[in-house]
Amino acid sequence: MQYIFEINLMTQIPIINIGPLFSQNASKKTEVDKAIARAAFEIGFMVVVGHPKKLEVGQDQRDIMLKLFNLSEEQQRPFWKKNFASENSHIYRGWFPLSSSKAHNREGFEIGPDIVRALPSSSDNDILYEPTPIPEKSDLPQDWKKVTAKYYIGMEHIGNCILDSLSRSLSINKNIFRNAFKDGISTLRLLHYPKVTTKLNKREDLPNRYTNFQGKNYEQVARPHVDSGLLTVLAQCGIGGLQAFTSEETWVEVPIINDSFSINFGGLLELWTGRKIKATKHRVLGQNTARHSVPFFFEPRPSTVISPLPIKTAQKFKPFYYGDHLWATTTKFPENYGLLSLRSPRGDYTEPKINF
Repeated sequence: MQYIFEINLMTQIPIINIGPLFSQNASKKTEVDKAIARAAFEIGFMVVVGHPKKLEVGQDQRDIMLKLFNLSEEQQRPFWKKNFASENSHIYRGWFPLSSSKAHNREGFEIGPDIVRALPSSSDNDILYEPTPIPEKSDLPQDWKKVTAKYYIGMEHIGNCILDSLSRSLSINKNIFRNAFKDGISTLRLLHYPKVTTKLNKREDLPNRYTNFQGKNYEQVARPHVDSGLLTVLAQCGIGGLQAFTSEETWVEVPIINDSFSINFGGLLELWTGRKIKATKHRVLGQNTARHSVPFFFEPRPSTVISPLPIKTAQKFKPFYYGDHLWATTTKFPENYGLLSLRSPRGDYTEPKINF
């Protein structure tokens, strides 16, 4: 595949071949850097193709991982988060069931770095390093854990390559990001959105549940938001619904391309880079068929100090620990409501002004 940078005329979302980032071809790598910088600085969203097959992060691997949702509720329940099954001990990692929200419109399983490597010894007292509860091998598809571990590693590789590229474009040392992600706590999330079968009518207990797009009513199964972290690498798994909010203040569909990933930049990366990188609002509209997606939230270790980068345009802000920020923001989502008090800040933390 040749180098690609094109704007999808229907959606305004750039499509970029990142293959050269995994090569030694300096000139082509520079061209890709320019394309990624343009997407990050001007749009905040991109679709990437061309990653090496050897990373084993394709649809064949996702099909195996997503068979997890074939488990019965009885088989699932031991892995539900404590919020939804009081008899369980795990709080941060694991399963959030359909009942995790009033709308009953999605369920998911969240996997941490222990699927790949032992957790650092310093992690014992931090809930953010909680081990992932994994179902019994006999209940899982053959090679599920092996496939999932390789997928996690592949996602880390893609995330590092994207941040290395941004480091070059920002003229900062790539080790700033690389060091931050040593012993990182990235989350691989498997998501299932059931077929929308509910009648589309307003409900007082669920404000803004429905919206109109191009003359049709849709359920917003993920309401408009900006990711609170740094970088999200998402596989849409062939079914539409993901939309981004453009600078023209219109919603556009993120294109679905075989063997591609949608990448959006989080509010914290916007802050960290002095607003150089743009965090873009997005949402998911329910479809008349079941939908899966597999996002990878690329996250540094909790003890990483977030402070202004050496960028001329960077605005000053009070440094804080990433873990404090993550916990303050993740506990605002339905699957983690009410958990804020279970982790004390490790430093002086005041939530920065980020438009979520």
